[in-house]
Amino acid sequence: MLFRKWREVYFTSEMEKFFIAENLLNERGISYKTDIINNHIRLSMNNLGNTSPALCRDGNVKDYYKILVKKEDTHRAKYLLSKI
Repeated sequence: MLFRKWREVYFTSEMEKFFIAENLLNERGISYKTDIINNHIRLSMNNLGNTSPALCRDGNVKDYYKILVKKEDTHRAKYLLSKI
C-alpha cells in the first residue's frame, strides 16, 4: 500500500479549513500528503446517460479533502489540527 507509513489526521468538505490545516502543518514543519475526492467527477460519471444533467450544477455536491502525516507525527498533528 502506498500510504502504509502515512496516517489520515484530517478530513473535511470545507476547502477553507483544508487550507488552514495545511498551513498549520507547514508552519510547524510537519510533512504531509493530501488526497482530494472530487465528487463532481464521480457524479458526472454516474450520470453518463444524461438522465439528470442538473445534478452537478446545484452546488450541493461537495468534494472531500484529506490530510495524511507520517506515522510518527500522528499525535502531534492531530493535536494541532484539533484547534481548527
